[in-house]
Amino acid sequence: MDVATEARDSGLYVLQQTGIQQWREDHGTWRAHGVRLDLMDGPRRLAVCKLEVVQREAEERAAAVVDGIRPWASAIQALTAVRDARSHLTMMLADVVRATEAEEEARPLEDSVRDALLAKATPDEIEQARHAQAFEWAGLPLARLIMARLRSELAARHLVLLATAPDLGAHPIHPAWEQPSPFHLPAGESTARGLARELLAAWAVTRDLRDPLITWAVTEAGVTRTETQQITSVSRSTINRLLPGA
Repeated sequence: MDVATEARDSGLYVLQQTGIQQWREDHGTWRAHGVRLDLMDGPRRLAVCKLEVVQREAEERAAAVVDGIRPWASAIQALTAVRDARSHLTMMLADVVRATEAEEEARPLEDSVRDALLAKATPDEIEQARHAQAFEWAGLPLARLIMARLRSELAARHLVLLATAPDLGAHPIHPAWEQPSPFHLPAGESTARGLARELLAAWAVTRDLRDPLITWAVTEAGVTRTETQQITSVSRSTINRLLPGA
């Protein structure tokens, strides 16, 4: 990952601008000489860092901060994908609420909501929903299928984030790195805090997968209890508790 002074069409890189920078304060803004570093994925901004520094020290300071974020670049890219998936899931909730209300009241769904659900659904989801026992298949049955897929996509992206994170203790993140602030995110959220929150969520996903995965591996996939213990370091007593009759 290198440093550029102009935006590119693709790839991970840092966009560097040296000169007068502006920072937000509680009651306005303030300006000073410094360096702005934007971690970019093609034309998309993934994280922003602004440093107040005199001109003669700007290049050295910027290079050090870029070196510090480099091990995290892929994880921050994955973090952005996680947040995209979470945003899609959040926006879907309003359609689910409307579809639920229509189903409970046994009334037709609003055309705009139905059209939105059909636009978001895959062909397989539409086919499955057609066979559902409901007042309107293109309402709650379809909404539930879409939500299930979006939750699975979010879980998958969490696992990618967990896999791409570097050694947490060996690579501290400079506190000036912040996340871009679209409408669904707090303004100025630190990159370290954003990563920490989503890495914890990713860990929860893997924790929740453990028991059903162990059960499936032993009962369906032919992995022995001994192999499972060796691979996972889960105690034999825990494995036996999960599989008392296997």
